[in-house]
Amino acid sequence: MSSSWAVSSVFRKYCVFAGNGPSAISLSYLLHGHRPYFNGHAHSNSMLTEKLHDSKTSIVNQDLEFLSEGLEGRSPNPVALLWDSLVHPDADLGAENPSMLSWKHELDQAKSHVVLGKMKPGGAWQNMEGSMQTLSQNGWMELPDLPFRHWLAKRHRRLDFSSNRATTGDVRDYYEEYVEAMGLREHFKDYHTVTAVQKLFCTNSCADCESGEVEPCCQNIRQNHHFLWEVRGYKTLAPPLRSPRESGTQETRGSSIGDGTTSSDEEFGPEAADSDSGSRCSGGSADKDLGEVDVDGSALSTSRSSSLGRKSRKSSCSSSSSQDLTNTFGDLSLEREEFCFVTPNVVLATGTYDIPNRLGVIGESSTSVIHSLCAFEQRLFDEDLTRTSAPICVVGAGLSAADAILMALEAGLPVIHVFRCGPSDPSLIFRKLPQSIYPEYHRVAMLMKGQVTDELYQPYPRHRVVEISHEMVLLKPCLSRPNPSRSPSPHDNDPSIVSVDVSLTVIMIGSRPDLSFLPGGGRDLGVVPKWPIDSKHNPIDVDPFSYQSTHEQGLFAMGPLVADNFVRFGIGGALGIANHLSQAAENP
Repeated sequence: MSSSWAVSSVFRKYCVFAGNGPSAISLSYLLHGHRPYFNGHAHSNSMLTEKLHDSKTSIVNQDLEFLSEGLEGRSPNPVALLWDSLVHPDADLGAENPSMLSWKHELDQAKSHVVLGKMKPGGAWQNMEGSMQTLSQNGWMELPDLPFRHWLAKRHRRLDFSSNRATTGDVRDYYEEYVEAMGLREHFKDYHTVTAVQKLFCTNSCADCESGEVEPCCQNIRQNHHFLWEVRGYKTLAPPLRSPRESGTQETRGSSIGDGTTSSDEEFGPEAADSDSGSRCSGGSADKDLGEVDVDGSALSTSRSSSLGRKSRKSSCSSSSSQDLTNTFGDLSLEREEFCFVTPNVVLATGTYDIPNRLGVIGESSTSVIHSLCAFEQRLFDEDLTRTSAPICVVGAGLSAADAILMALEAGLPVIHVFRCGPSDPSLIFRKLPQSIYPEYHRVAMLMKGQVTDELYQPYPRHRVVEISHEMVLLKPCLSRPNPSRSPSPHDNDPSIVSVDVSLTVIMIGSRPDLSFLPGGGRDLGVVPKWPIDSKHNPIDVDPFSYQSTHEQGLFAMGPLVADNFVRFGIGGALGIANHLSQAAENP
């Protein structure tokens, strides 16, 4: 990428979001001036009901720590549990009680903000194949003040009441249309990729009258001076190529494959930084007027921390990849324009599904190896595979691996399934899903255990991949202590390497976020410093009520980045951040 690109204007916003998934959309709704109030419906938790009755102010302006005290649920974040209790009362008990919130639009509470998304609103939901079902029930996917069922009814669509689960296509369209229906379009910038987030210090530096060199006003700029955040990146001037799913081709193929489901009940937000632009924004006026900032820099001398975004690996699912753009439009530099925002508050809402985890074995970079469901769907569509073809090797024991298995079996293709744990391991996610709601996942679990058989399915429990070639994988039994309670495997007593012919290898062992636009890739922000951010093992360390980083003032995180992997809980981050920003505005 050319470093000669210039940024014609620097814009000032009160808050800038990196990511445009469900949590980001919800926070935008709150910052647009919408406020939730207790509507009088009682909760089974009488203490929570009493607390709500005691205040007539908006939930956003109340003491969230006080309201969330004593709440329990499936999120580690108390404000997420509070939000879920208010919007989905007693949901984990199987109840479908009405929301305890009513909404008012208060224009004086609106705050200037911009939501930067690499794709259209909805984040990585834009990458989802439309016929697949969500893991969560449909009501748990909805955003503030627009019930999912009401939206479906206006589109003359029917829900699958047997499972109460929506299709990913409906959820994707719901998120995109929500932005329009709720009047949020002015805040959203689609096809905007963030490449660097860095501090912009407000100093009083002056130039030496003889040498012309800029002299710092003090020895410790970081400690003695206020700073803003500078958010840089590029926007794609022409929308990227549409994938087969988006153009309708993949939709038809997906419907013919069957009822495979997706484990995507998370707020994906693929805001991967995939450029290392060398240009910089000029320091602008430090006044608090919103809008365009004077680029002369006359009123503000700046000092930036070095955090140029490095070149990142692009997701195999992304339809807006650099390669796609190059192939379609030729000279990539003609199709991009840089942007720069200056803000006191940055919200990280990127999700955690940018970079697939890898096995780290020989041959994993082969063209026959796939690391995402989107790419797997595309290969099934493109390649002429039949039940007599060599098997598809699926690696992993989570929901995404199960999705890949279901896709292959429904397409009539043979599968070998390689996973390191035992088929009855208590940590397997299938054990936590009700069979009546998720029969397809329980079918996979029973196939893994050998309780049901399918001539197209062959499990390799307690095995690991040691090498991959174009048409073959080498497997080796995992060494572990004997466990008399586990199901036997035909390969348990064979320490030798097993060779299996395959047509494709699909590796589904999780993923992690791409935070390369942050200094050090965000490694200093985790609960375990210096380690990569991971939603399960090392989420971003935030204050539990404001969602502000414990390491950086004015930097917030929400959704899977703080271990809220479900939409119903991720929106709690929007409440926490809006609460903090509201208090900060009242007490500057």
